[in-house]
Amino acid sequence: MQQQQQQQQQPRARTKERYVFEAMNLVKLWRQIYETETRVVDGRTVRITLDQAAELVGCPRKTLEDYYYLLKKAQNLVNLEERKNEKMGFIRKICRENKKQQQQLQQEEEFYQINQFQMDEIHDD
Repeated sequence: MQQQQQQQQQPRARTKERYVFEAMNLVKLWRQIYETETRVVDGRTVRITLDQAAELVGCPRKTLEDYYYLLKKAQNLVNLEERKNEKMGFIRKICRENKKQQQQLQQEEEFYQINQFQMDEIHDD
């Protein structure tokens, strides 16, 4: 009982943050395995699932999906080949900053439209 409490109190060992090129390679391999690998089940050939492909790669599916979508977003923002020696935290930061900029632009556009509407009402009277 006491041992369980001690295990719960100890923080989990965090895996080292991956570099962009590592994440790119993992995702590429994961998607490649998913698209090409098949298994024979009850005499039928069946494609493997994303979970099974993740097991073969040796990385959790959630992590691979996270990398996949982050890299997809970042692909439009930066040249990933030039940034492949950065850590994934850098890519997360870029995506987060871009999202903030997009939200700010949207707010400014809404503010502008509201002001235009109010100015039109004033001039109509």
